[in-house]
Amino acid sequence: MENKKYAVITGGSSGLGLSLSKELASQGYVPVIISRSGDRVNKAVENLKAQGFEAIGLPGDVSSAADMQTVSQKVRDLCGNIDFLILNAGVVHVGLLADYTDMNALTEDIKTDLIGTVISTRMFLPLLASGSRILMISSAFGIIGGAAYSTYCAAKAGVVNFAGSLRRELLCKNISVYVACPADIDTPQYAYERSTSPAWLKSASGRKSLLSADTAAQRILKKARGKRHLIIINPEIKFLQILTKLLPERLVLLVGDLAIPKPKA
Repeated sequence: MENKKYAVITGGSSGLGLSLSKELASQGYVPVIISRSGDRVNKAVENLKAQGFEAIGLPGDVSSAADMQTVSQKVRDLCGNIDFLILNAGVVHVGLLADYTDMNALTEDIKTDLIGTVISTRMFLPLLASGSRILMISSAFGIIGGAAYSTYCAAKAGVVNFAGSLRRELLCKNISVYVACPADIDTPQYAYERSTSPAWLKSASGRKSLLSADTAAQRILKKARGKRHLIIINPEIKFLQILTKLLPERLVLLVGDLAIPKPKA
């Protein structure tokens, strides 16, 4: 147990989470993959083991405090302390706020993406020793508002500010906190997102460039070290971020309105 490095990845069984798990395994970590689906967890672990890596899989719902308490205790029993905690689990619902009729769908992004991140962090915090790292996966929509993503944007913006607050809380413990805000990534979740998007969003020309999940994982992990905190891996998002510092607010809003898809009257 003492000679191994353990990395816990929530939502680690597919998409970006699985790519992060693979990349960490290649760096010498033992990925501990957590996901709601036990079948997907098992497949992810088998995938990694087939490549010669050690991996652990545990089913659990990040939005359930009881689940995460149970899972974190299992991780403590199996691994002792952990060296890296990655909060990646998330969902996305697409649609104009006025069009929502299902209140569960309306709040699910916030329950999973934000509250799930807070709960998971709290449960695993006692397992993080001095020198360990926390990485939260937010989104470009955590720093830029997008039409048809109102609750997702709210959740991901909450993750950004939660990470900033936690970073200051943990400075005295020598635990680094990072938050990544990637744009679109080629994952099963993105495919589902596009399939459920309204017609005006599907036809918009502002979202064409997709990073592969493996490329995104490599870029994010490369930056999740040292003194940096906010991780931007897409040049276009970095450009918009710089504009917010250089231009008056009305011009920043104008640029955003031109670049980001929106419905027509």
